[in-house]
Amino acid sequence: MNVLTGTAQQVMDVITTLNLSISMQTRRELELGIERAKECVTTWSIMALPRLFLYPMDLNSTGFAEIPAVAINIAPDITECRPDVPMDYTLLGSKMALDTNGRDLLAVVPEALILFPYSFSSTMAPVSRSVQASETKYEVTSVLEPLLHAYYGGCRVHEVNSSGVFIESTCEISEHWASYELMVQSPDDMPLCSTSDVCIHNYYNSQWEWVSETSTAKPNRVAMYMNTFRSRYADKVGISVLPGIVVMQIFVMGMVSLYEVMSHKRSVLLTQIWAYRCQNGKTQVVYLAEVAYHLHYNSDLYLLGFSTGTLTTESLANLTCCFYAFSYSFINLAKARSGDQQLDQHFQLTWEATQVVITACVVTTLRVVQRNPLESILSTNAEILRKTSALGAKYCGLNDAFIMFTINAPTMITLLSTLLGLLAVTTSMLVKKTSPKVKRAVLLSRGSQGSFRGISPYRRDWEDHDAALQVQ
Repeated sequence: MNVLTGTAQQVMDVITTLNLSISMQTRRELELGIERAKECVTTWSIMALPRLFLYPMDLNSTGFAEIPAVAINIAPDITECRPDVPMDYTLLGSKMALDTNGRDLLAVVPEALILFPYSFSSTMAPVSRSVQASETKYEVTSVLEPLLHAYYGGCRVHEVNSSGVFIESTCEISEHWASYELMVQSPDDMPLCSTSDVCIHNYYNSQWEWVSETSTAKPNRVAMYMNTFRSRYADKVGISVLPGIVVMQIFVMGMVSLYEVMSHKRSVLLTQIWAYRCQNGKTQVVYLAEVAYHLHYNSDLYLLGFSTGTLTTESLANLTCCFYAFSYSFINLAKARSGDQQLDQHFQLTWEATQVVITACVVTTLRVVQRNPLESILSTNAEILRKTSALGAKYCGLNDAFIMFTINAPTMITLLSTLLGLLAVTTSMLVKKTSPKVKRAVLLSRGSQGSFRGISPYRRDWEDHDAALQVQ
């Protein structure tokens, strides 16, 4: 890796002196950088870095081969200072370097080649250069992303279509590189994998740009500030239907219990019996075991999705069902095994009503997290292991990086469910404290009425007895 940094004019002087071959678009960007040096103050850098290139092996196949090669990149150190120069190949003519006889070499490409913008025309879907930015020096909301390139025989490619491959007209083809035919620059893939060998692929624009500096506080260390452009996606994983089945089991058993109670001919408190059957039923253990198994098996997947924002809508539905079933059965089972085996109507009704509110809040929270990943999970609850480390060599396998979480999903949901259960218990206790006062007031009222009716006959008999004595 070789880097040269200076003003836009100094970089232009180096290119002219060394007669470096750069694209017309890059040259124009540098010229505008010289003209606007006072409007957007920045230094420019020339970087020679080894990059990965892909070239097609078979027609209409995503099986591209790989080859490393060194290429030059010229860019401003402050990304927002890059001028917007559209591609215009009319200023520099093109010539056909390879006749493909009606075959389009890029008709089918790997997914990695459709994530970032390229400097040549092709049938690949175009990608916008303008991307949203954060923490910029001049507080702009968007910046221009650097373009990736393609080469044929060491010459920059202008266009790839069904006719062939077209390159710069002034470039002489190198026989060494021509043997690889079309070489397309590939983004850098830095995957992060879980214990179940499911990876989050972080693709970075391989036109790396950064600023290096030293501070007086640590003169022996060099600080590097990188301008990164990333595209992230996760491996596709089959969805599990177990959480949905558990919720259906809870609803079905609840309806069966309600039907049995409603068909009972005795005069009983239906809500109490229904609450007792739902709360102390043996099926609660089955519900809890099913959901606990699912959460334990997929814990790393969910946490990895939370921290990277790669959870799908189906995953959110599964998590909602998991939270509902786990918290419902866990709290009911804990209440049933607490030693209080009496019917607890107040608690169960409060817990049932709380579940509706909790489920709605869980759905809303998951939707927010899906759009705004919780990166703090990786910094506070995970350890990223490299394959080169002693522990990483044990778990990483064929992957370069592996993530290990400290606290898993079942533990988190258990703690949260316990807090919600305590909230339900507190609420039911408050209801119980207010209910006896109402009952006592009713009983006192009934007792006073009964006393009046019970005394009146005796008083009437006593009055009659006095009258009889007076007559005698």
